[in-house]
Amino acid sequence: MSLIQAINSETTPLNGQSRYSSQNGTFNIVFELSGGANQMIDLNSIRLLSQVQFLKSNGQHFNNYNIYSNNIDPAGGNVAAGGIAPAFSTANCDFYDIDCRTALSSAINTIIFQDAESNVLEAVYSYPHLMNKVGPMSLSKDDQLSWTSHIYGCKTGGRQLQNQYALNSTYDASIKIYSGLTQSKPMPFSAVRGKLKIILTLNAASATLFGGANTAATMGIGGANNPAASSYFNLDNVKLVYRTLILDEQAPILKQGYSYKHFSSLQSTINNSNNQNIYNPNATNAISVLTSFVRSDALNSYNANSVASNKLQKSVGGEPTDVDIRSINFLKNNVRFPNAFPIDERVYNQNNNDYRAYDAQRSYYFMSTLTPLSMLNNTLIQPSTEGNDSLQCGGYEECEEPDDIPVYGAGIRYGNVSMNDGTNFTNGQSFLQRIESELDGTLVNEMFSNVLSTKRIVATPSGPVVFN
Repeated sequence: MSLIQAINSETTPLNGQSRYSSQNGTFNIVFELSGGANQMIDLNSIRLLSQVQFLKSNGQHFNNYNIYSNNIDPAGGNVAAGGIAPAFSTANCDFYDIDCRTALSSAINTIIFQDAESNVLEAVYSYPHLMNKVGPMSLSKDDQLSWTSHIYGCKTGGRQLQNQYALNSTYDASIKIYSGLTQSKPMPFSAVRGKLKIILTLNAASATLFGGANTAATMGIGGANNPAASSYFNLDNVKLVYRTLILDEQAPILKQGYSYKHFSSLQSTINNSNNQNIYNPNATNAISVLTSFVRSDALNSYNANSVASNKLQKSVGGEPTDVDIRSINFLKNNVRFPNAFPIDERVYNQNNNDYRAYDAQRSYYFMSTLTPLSMLNNTLIQPSTEGNDSLQCGGYEECEEPDDIPVYGAGIRYGNVSMNDGTNFTNGQSFLQRIESELDGTLVNEMFSNVLSTKRIVATPSGPVVFN
């Protein structure tokens, strides 16, 4: 069997319309990709193309630190030399933004893949909360500034020119659809009975956009005059592009089956100092589990970044305050596994300048969830980015959002050698994650977990069947 030809294809939604606007609610955008028995789809090639607008409630573009305009209020003596108004005034300027790690991916809430008979192959819920972990743990700063820049669906934060371009004009974007399935090897169309369905559910605007007064402690918190309130986004001329591979004979699904990666999504709450969450992944080969956090009152709020992956937070004097995780245990059926010891964050390195280093144990296991650390050579996470007040994720350093660490979480990896050396969580076998922290019940936090596993499609007399 050999490759004869690769064809670049594009398709429009089955429920095609010229504009999908979050002002009118959420939408399901449904695509169908079809092919013959001698054809395969290059899953990693799938991109969502669209023209994008981010608009204020009155339908106008924002003027986010637009250095080419003259509407900045220089009151309070904040005037540059020569009496020229500065590009922005940290004392008087409002702003609005989207998360710089996920960017336009924040506009997608759910991704579901189905075969021709609507059997679900993969369903990723709370998609931005997966992407806010995947981006920093798998991209470099060069990636962020080049092929995943604002033109291709990502941007940086706050005062960047990229931010002005992305939020203050209509622009073309190309978004890579990331999931377990799209990171798998090419799929024979015969494995999905000739048709792969992709259903994208758009997010609410309040979960995508946020803003506030650009001043110190109120940066991003918003308030009575929050400029992001009632803002929305439009997606125009939406289409999907992908690559079809044509073989010189029938694809091998009928001979040996097809294995692919798979994400499943879990959400739970945590508000006490000794928290245990029990999941039933129902996976025969779980490769890893990765979890990030965000305080509950930040969800679906124009006043806060709804997809931030910050540290756990409690309330001190009515203000959200970061707290440390003391230790983490991972258990399988109430037995510590794969580690027979807790991951204790109270054990840390101390630099020569007496500053505390990042949480070495937790970071080591968390960063290894997508790629074994020994193989990791491309990431935005560094020792400095995991430390408090180190904002090194693309434009986050310029954005200067307090207490918004690029990515923070807990996780464990089971498969370190191949796709087939994970662990079995079927027949009621449970995964338990125990977190001891400095939480005191004053703030409720959300835990967004993703289980990466493998599934297999096997041919039977009645057609292909998906097995966990």
